[in-house]
Amino acid sequence: MLQYHIIAQPHSHQWQICIKLEQNSNTSLQLSLPNWVPGSYLIRDFSRHIIQINATCNNETAEIRQISKNHWQTEARAGAWQICYTVYAYDLSVRGAYLTCGRAFFDGACLFLSVGGREHEPHQVIPAQLPADWQTATTLPRLDPNTFQAASYAELIDHPVEFGNIETLTFTAGGIPHRIAISGHYADFDRERLVGDIQKICTAELAMYPEPAPFQEYLFLLHVGDKLYGGLEHRSSTALLADRNSLPASNMAEPNDDYIQLLGLFSHEYFHAWNVKSIKPAAFTPYQLDQESYTEQLWAFEGITSYYDDLFLARSGVISPETYLKLLAQTITRVQQGKGRLKQTLAESSFSAWHKFYKQDENSPNAIVSYYQKGALAALCLDLLIRRQSSGAHSLDSVMQQLYRDWFATGAGIAEQQWQVRCQQITGLNLHDFFQTALYSTEDLPLNSCLQSVGVALQWQPEARSHGGGLLDKTAATQPAADFGARYTQNGDSITLTHVFNGGSAENAALCPQDRIIALNGFACTAFDKQWATLKTGSIVPLHYFRHGVLQQTELQVQAAEADTALLSVTDNSLLQQWLGYNTVSNP
Repeated sequence: MLQYHIIAQPHSHQWQICIKLEQNSNTSLQLSLPNWVPGSYLIRDFSRHIIQINATCNNETAEIRQISKNHWQTEARAGAWQICYTVYAYDLSVRGAYLTCGRAFFDGACLFLSVGGREHEPHQVIPAQLPADWQTATTLPRLDPNTFQAASYAELIDHPVEFGNIETLTFTAGGIPHRIAISGHYADFDRERLVGDIQKICTAELAMYPEPAPFQEYLFLLHVGDKLYGGLEHRSSTALLADRNSLPASNMAEPNDDYIQLLGLFSHEYFHAWNVKSIKPAAFTPYQLDQESYTEQLWAFEGITSYYDDLFLARSGVISPETYLKLLAQTITRVQQGKGRLKQTLAESSFSAWHKFYKQDENSPNAIVSYYQKGALAALCLDLLIRRQSSGAHSLDSVMQQLYRDWFATGAGIAEQQWQVRCQQITGLNLHDFFQTALYSTEDLPLNSCLQSVGVALQWQPEARSHGGGLLDKTAATQPAADFGARYTQNGDSITLTHVFNGGSAENAALCPQDRIIALNGFACTAFDKQWATLKTGSIVPLHYFRHGVLQQTELQVQAAEADTALLSVTDNSLLQQWLGYNTVSNP
């Protein structure tokens, strides 16, 4: 038995932690802190937040020394040990530790040292000196009002904890109790709608998978604030961050974009309870949290989850079919407009997540493709191919259901390239050529033919990047828009470039990221979007900018936008109904 006594010091954003344990043998203790947290594939070096550490044995000072960035070793002694250390906690994310006078949150991976050889013993957490009016939200098993106990270290760090002023909403889905624990500052909102919509989503996802579910209760930890967004899955809970304005207003008719994004976040992280927390790559069984765990399969875990997150919004009825198709068109457009899709395969994107996807820079859109977004489109194509080639006898649902049965029976992870093998075994289909194209080449996915099979037409249009993709408007003009070929931020009377896309107007004018453009065609850049929209394609205009504090000038030729904006339209409602489960869809 290991006990973690944790004391909050909110004014200095510090947790004081004391591990108490009995060491029966006259050997040293080996302690370590994870370098990364499951579900977020980046070495984060949580140990950098440990301010000081000391040890006692039998109430006497004992030696403890650091032997690597995240490992410590004590002297060899038997007896009653206490390892006490201080952790700085001011990381407002779903994967860190945060402590102020108003709120506390932690993911155990960044707070709790593990003791080598003792990971499979019970671990207790005993908080102290928390404000009297604070509530606690977690699925960490509770022994008494002030003691929590996990069966192992792996379980200990898989139950995030929220302390503070918490509003709790409850519902039941599939006979399983669910809670939404909301923290932060927010205006009044439609609680009944939020609970009802999340209940529908959870019920639909539970119904897809065979029983039993991988959890006996489920908790959504939702912290809302200013311009926040993020989520991280756990075995029976998830930590979510969202903008306070994404909560549904009481007078909302149709769900707005912010609320739809929030529903998608709930749907995505909940689906991970099966796909990642249950079904997972063999590289993650068990997790090796000292170093990177490389796998080519993140497309199958994050990408497939990203396909189902929006799909379940439609299946559950919380958004309309038209709204779902708009979301799908936006995903298709984002992938198509990224030149990185021509340079990096899905397998490579998955494998290099640690140093490319999670460490993006100004050139990332030109160099990488997202295993979330393109992975979602690969999952879409795979689902529709399976449905078509099996005449409806199978779908991607069938594959996921059997993979969950496999995991439930064995607990084993999926070896590299075996996901594709198992998929073909389950469906009885030869999908080798599809997997070779989708995963190991930079060829475009067969989106047109796949969508046609479910009554949806895909059309590419040369729209401005701000369009983003959506449903086909037959009355819209088809004249190509002018494309600047860069992302930027508007700063008063200038713009600052953040990304310059290969082959675009900005790159051909030798502009660089961080250039601050002050004048376009002789006029101050007070409203660059509107000013750019007035220019004709093919025209050449002067442009003035600062680079490293030096005023420079160039001439920029206005290029036409590529036909890379996806517009979808419905051609057969009955086929779409078979896929989404709706009776009718109106054409715009």
